[in-house]
Amino acid sequence: GEISQFSLIVIVALVVLSIPIRNFWCRFLCPYGALLGVIGLLSPARIKRNPKTCIDCAKCAKVCPSFIKVDEVKTVISDECTSCVQCVDACPVADTLHFQTVTGKRRLTKWLVPVVTVGSFLLVTGLAMLTGNWESSLSREQYLDHQQRIQSYGHPTDTERLDELNNQAEQQSEE
Repeated sequence: GEISQFSLIVIVALVVLSIPIRNFWCRFLCPYGALLGVIGLLSPARIKRNPKTCIDCAKCAKVCPSFIKVDEVKTVISDECTSCVQCVDACPVADTLHFQTVTGKRRLTKWLVPVVTVGSFLLVTGLAMLTGNWESSLSREQYLDHQQRIQSYGHPTDTERLDELNNQAEQQSEE
């Protein structure tokens, strides 16, 4: 409920920096964005441009949420490319921009990106559940107890409140 002066300064700085630099936090500071960038670079598929049929209208670059100059490269290799395929949709010339495997032997349809993403998620979580790596050490009763008391929890640096909660927990365990 009470924000520190340092936190307020950081938030204001991020807002101010986001005015001239679109998505400043996401592009330069967000750890999740960095993870997505690494995954994007390791992707087995890329967006490719056929320079022979390209009419240099730059519509692909204008719609790119990551400001990638798609109209200036033959293959989009960028840690900021999320394979959203907006550039492919914006291209007025058929088959100038397309999704293709890194080896270049096979073109891919754009619906394959979300299908593979969701399929990968389901596969990984399914395997984790089957191998027992998805379970929590918290029992259902403990979880429900924490859910009921969630509003009473404070910040871990609130030592007075932490001592009070520890005392309550000790009293409950003695009973």
